[in-house]
Parts: sequence; structure tokens; C-alpha cells
Amino acid sequence: MKLIIPFIALFLSANLSLAQTPATSSTTEKATEVIDPVEGGITIAELFANKDKYANKTVKIRGEVKKYNSKIMGKNWIHIQDGTSYSGENDLTVTTTMETKVGTIITIEGKIILDKDFGSGYMYKIIMEEGKVIE
Repeated sequence: MKLIIPFIALFLSANLSLAQTPATSSTTEKATEVIDPVEGGITIAELFANKDKYANKTVKIRGEVKKYNSKIMGKNWIHIQDGTSYSGENDLTVTTTMETKVGTIITIEGKIILDKDFGSGYMYKIIMEEGKVIE
């Protein structure tokens, strides 16, 4: 019994440190400057303002990587911001197989999915999947 309790505590602390919160405007520090959109691309504000227009379509967005988590559910998870916002939403979550670093300004292209539910409370109103860093 003495060995089981420390093991359970260690297991829980390790798994809690891997946990992520769904993307909201409060998950990461807000970008301070507006980043010019890539040619032919859109801003995060435009995406949130016109989400139905972009549903199931491939878009390009340029932004600063504010958060990066690798190899969760077989994907890397990026949170980007471009300094724009719509109704308090300023952060876009992206899943990708590519790597990047926090603080890097990237242009990413991927498919916009609405109301994605990964289960266990991880629900995204808007998420970009299959993202490819193109710049």
C-alpha cells in the first residue's frame, strides 16, 4: 500500500502536466502588434467573424506562435495570434505534423473545422487541422 500511493500521485502529476486547455482568448498571452496577413490569406479576426464562410475550406494565416505542444494525440498543437480579434477571440489552435517554436512568426495553411469535439472537454469552436507551415 505504501508503494501504491506515491505511484498514483506521480502518475496523476505527470498526466496533469500534459493536459491542455481548449483554445480561448485567455489560454495564451495576447499578441501586442498586428501582423500583416499573408497575400491571399486572412486574419484571425476575419476567420472568427466569418467562420461559416471558411468552414471545411483551406486558408492561410500568418501569426506568432504563442504556444506549442508536441506529440499529443499524434499531432503537434500550435496556438497562433496575429494581433487581431473578433468578439474577444484572438487565438487560433492548429494541429500539424510540422514543428515550430514559441515566438516564431509563421504562415500556416490548413483546413478550418467548426465545432470539433475531441472528447474529455476539449471542444473547439474553430480549429485548423492538417496545418502546413509554408513560411
